[in-house]
Amino acid sequence: MTGYSGQNTQGIGERLRTVRRHLNYTRRQMAGVLRIHQSGYYKNESGETYPRPETLFRLQRDYGISMDWLLSNKGPMFYKQKDREKEKEPALEDRAPEVRELVDHMDRDPQLKHEILAYFFKYRNKK
Repeated sequence: MTGYSGQNTQGIGERLRTVRRHLNYTRRQMAGVLRIHQSGYYKNESGETYPRPETLFRLQRDYGISMDWLLSNKGPMFYKQKDREKEKEPALEDRAPEVRELVDHMDRDPQLKHEILAYFFKYRNKK
């Protein structure tokens, strides 16, 4: 089943379930901490719908969930693990000026970051 960005929402739903179980929350509790209706969370976790950007932002901000992992199953579940992996990547200063500017804007605007990532994954999955 496909959702908001053409992504496979079933895989995202399975990873949401993994997060919830890792945090030892019931579905009801998870919906509460994400500030969404239980039915909306159930649909996200079952793969019927794509999580809203606000939900993705809360998972990232409040629990350190990596959007790379949640949206595309790439890398570790948590950013702390990701930070250790990034040490091997080239520094941002070594990248093109346009890339640095884009990253700066994405760091300041989580909504923009999620929209760009959703578009990127949609684009990448078409190739």
